[in-house]
Amino acid sequence: MENTTVSKHSVSFGLALAITCVVNALIVVVKEKSAVVMDGMRKITGHHWITHTVIVLVLFVIFALLFSRANGGQGMKITASRLINIVVAGVVISGISIVGFYLFAD
Repeated sequence: MENTTVSKHSVSFGLALAITCVVNALIVVVKEKSAVVMDGMRKITGHHWITHTVIVLVLFVIFALLFSRANGGQGMKITASRLINIVVAGVVISGISIVGFYLFAD
């Protein structure tokens, strides 16, 4: 795989994706284990999944903006292969976390 750098927006959105995937999994586990959290999320927007989605989308945008403004507005500099590895790791970790939770802890 070629080790080229990618645009600051590709990097920032990719990193934001990886982080929000993991945060998404954590929210799933926390709200499923805590009736108080589930009820609180339900009261905010009328349904816990709507609140969940809003939280994840807002965090995605915030992280993407922060990462794109790093290094004096030049964005973070990482190679395409490293970005791919980070995104895949975030998605895999979150997927395993959610599946593992429902298989073993629920």
